[in-house]
Amino acid sequence: MLDWIIPSVCHIGTITILLLLCGCQHPINNPSIAEALDPQLAAPFMQSKAWGPRPIQGDSIELSRAKSLPKGNALVEANKTYNLAELVDLGLRSNPATRTAWEQARSAAAGLGIAESSWLPALNAKGNYNYAQQASGIFSFRGTTFQPYLELSWALFDVKRPAQIDQATQQLVAANYSFNRTHQKVAYDVQRAFFAYNAALAQVTAAEITVKQTHKNSESVEAQRVQGIATKPELLLALQDQAKAEYELQSARGKVADAQAELAESLGITPNIEVKTVAITDIPLPHSIEASADQLIDEALSQRPDLSARLAELRAKEAEIRKAEAGYWPKVSLGAKAGTTTFDYNYWSGPGTLQIPNSPYNNIDELNKNYLDYGAGFTFEWNLFEGFATANAVNQATAKREAAQAEFDALQLQIIKEVWKSYADVKTAIRKREYALALLKASEESHAALRESYANGLSTVIELLTAERNLASARFTEIESRTSLLNSLATLVYSAGSTGDDWAGNKIQ
Repeated sequence: MLDWIIPSVCHIGTITILLLLCGCQHPINNPSIAEALDPQLAAPFMQSKAWGPRPIQGDSIELSRAKSLPKGNALVEANKTYNLAELVDLGLRSNPATRTAWEQARSAAAGLGIAESSWLPALNAKGNYNYAQQASGIFSFRGTTFQPYLELSWALFDVKRPAQIDQATQQLVAANYSFNRTHQKVAYDVQRAFFAYNAALAQVTAAEITVKQTHKNSESVEAQRVQGIATKPELLLALQDQAKAEYELQSARGKVADAQAELAESLGITPNIEVKTVAITDIPLPHSIEASADQLIDEALSQRPDLSARLAELRAKEAEIRKAEAGYWPKVSLGAKAGTTTFDYNYWSGPGTLQIPNSPYNNIDELNKNYLDYGAGFTFEWNLFEGFATANAVNQATAKREAAQAEFDALQLQIIKEVWKSYADVKTAIRKREYALALLKASEESHAALRESYANGLSTVIELLTAERNLASARFTEIESRTSLLNSLATLVYSAGSTGDDWAGNKIQ
């Protein structure tokens, strides 16, 4: 009987050790398990207190990762002056949006590989190890069974497989086109941020010039007041204008900080990293657009990556219909199995049990057997009726395909609108630029004439300050017209779906 008791005690001890190990994962010691058993633990404690996650192992690591600096910071060259093309290149390399789109494209490529793997057989290694103990009126036994084997399965005929591969292929195409559109979006955002940042710098320069002029005006009025020509109220007006110019200068400097933050975000870096750029005045401005709006619309419909991606998604929906229709067809597979089975049992019959004449198992004996287990065959599977599940799956896939078609048509209309509007904006910006330059020239001449006239006592302070205000406004208008023209041109290139490398030279003059 000791042969029976000792193994039983050993198994009880093993189970006890496993239970003790599992006790280490008790809900009291593992907050994630506790929240799974009682979801209320994951909710806010009370309505007036802010929620915070329960501290678990690994939080400090994740927190340190969250506080790590963007990778783009290391790509910025401190002593380099970036032009627009170099800034766009920096943004494409460091902006997280491009990295996200790239990983999504790689994921889609892996999805295609998974779909194509259905053409190949699957080979699995499996094994069973069992311990059993049983007592009956005739005999009792205990022992183990071990069964390692290899299992081969190969789908020889499956109508669903080509549709799955076609769907994965179109999803990969859509991901690649989306990646290209993300490139264009990042380039567009960098351009707009660059224009806004340089415009803010130019406005600071213009505000500083205005401040210097207001100081000169105040000095001129003070000189006139000393001579008895100007009055104290006139001097106070000049000082008021000077204070206003100082206030506008500080506002302009504040806009530079905001624009710098926007530029840093578009580049994928932190705002504390200073990026030296060329001046906005170094960028040539167009005088006309050679291409027509209809020509640009046709090009946009043929080359916009997001429209091509939507078309690929539409084709993927069509493949999904074919995949659903494959449920009407049978499936034929090849299966094979090869392995071995090993028995290691002890048989025992004790007093009071039925004795089998001439049986080798009337007392304790061992049975050790090892034999091969193999076979192969074909499997035919055909779902004849599933409660109309296949028909409903086809209807569902067809509805999704029609929805995708509607989204494709809507995007076409949106593209036409965007190109048409941006084309008109460029035309308007070109004309506004011409009038802004004329306004600046006239304001400079008027201000110069009134300064000379006031020095000779022929004009009033009000007229001088008005001319100075008009000149300051004309400077800002000139900066705004340049920025507006560059922004509208960048929007037109982006809406047309072009990279802008040689497009500008062919379409604008």
